[in-house]
Amino acid sequence: MKRKLLTAFFTLILLGSISTKGAFAINEVVGSSPYDAQTTKSVGIAKYAVLEIIEDWAPIRLKPDENSKRITHLFKGAVLFSDSQIKEYYRIELEKTKGKPDYYWISKKFVEVQGVIPEKRFEDIEKITFKNETNRYDIYIKTNTKGAFIIEDKPTGLDFTLYDNHFDPTGTKIIGKKSQFSLSDKIENKLEIKYSTKKPLFGYKVQNYEDGYIYTIKKPPSISNRRPLKNLIVVVDPGHGGIEKGACAFHLEEKTLNLQISKKLAHELRKRGAKVFLTRKNDEKIGLYERIDFAKEKNADIFISIHQNSLPNTKYLAKKHGVGTYYYNNQSKLMAQNVENSLVQNTGFRFDGVNNASFAVIRPTDFISILVECGYIIKADEAEKLADKKFQKVIAKSIVEGAENYLREAFGKK
Repeated sequence: MKRKLLTAFFTLILLGSISTKGAFAINEVVGSSPYDAQTTKSVGIAKYAVLEIIEDWAPIRLKPDENSKRITHLFKGAVLFSDSQIKEYYRIELEKTKGKPDYYWISKKFVEVQGVIPEKRFEDIEKITFKNETNRYDIYIKTNTKGAFIIEDKPTGLDFTLYDNHFDPTGTKIIGKKSQFSLSDKIENKLEIKYSTKKPLFGYKVQNYEDGYIYTIKKPPSISNRRPLKNLIVVVDPGHGGIEKGACAFHLEEKTLNLQISKKLAHELRKRGAKVFLTRKNDEKIGLYERIDFAKEKNADIFISIHQNSLPNTKYLAKKHGVGTYYYNNQSKLMAQNVENSLVQNTGFRFDGVNNASFAVIRPTDFISILVECGYIIKADEAEKLADKKFQKVIAKSIVEGAENYLREAFGKK
């Protein structure tokens, strides 16, 4: 269903309001884009192309490169404005900051061009409703135009910004706002909602709904210092499976070790009172996004993906080996640190880092998520231990110990 904004744009085009006189061409590139006038080109006969996202979880990137940092992910139906293009990417211009535009990029495969316009046109945000639920805050943002949004995860909370929407603090109806939240006090073509908290974050997300967006923030859990995992929902993800064997060495397959360790981890978690689900219980292929969807369906609090590491060349094993723990979102870093410390201490494996990485299964912000590389399957002494059932139990107990330490540190009673 086309939104009112797009309908208005099409009306302008049909009425001939957009002239071919003075067709738009880039003469200068400012703001965050590193690309100059020679590297980009016009998007059409007017200044902006109106783009509509055609599939969910379309990534907005910092640079026009599939390996560039992901800034946010948008839903099908979201509306963007592009002022230029380069190769297979459109450049997206968001609200100006300190006099300069903020530029980002989206692959052309995720959008359809709905028209070209001489200037941006914004619709009003009609209503913002704050709901204080038992375990979360839900914020309903009613708008006819679903623009790009970015959420910044900060030590003091979250900064949510919805772009290309007109916000008037005196004209927009605001219902039920709590003291933890603050809104901009000036009229802008973007909406900023700041959430402040003294405790670490425990999950947040944005969802589509018919009249706009629902922005949800999970409240910190109430835990027992003695049994911090009790009643928390943990999804354990044995990496690979089926035809995807993962790394192989010394007659061992990563997919098999992942499943063996994951089952032991699930057992230990249940002993500590957690409600546990596995993304796979057998040797079967499960897609990356199927794993994510499964965790979301189970309303996971914590997501732990189990893997074994490898290298393209074994000559680097003298310096690169041991156990490493990975996270993507800042809210998951503290858990990654605690799990890594526990694993290193209990396994005797080398510290291979607490690493920030853009792995698909740990990108969602809905829950605390980490990926553990338990050891290097291509290193003979580590492989021997990784295949040992008693050592697998040590790994499982160490991950649980790290998770409990994280929960006590973050949410426990002082």
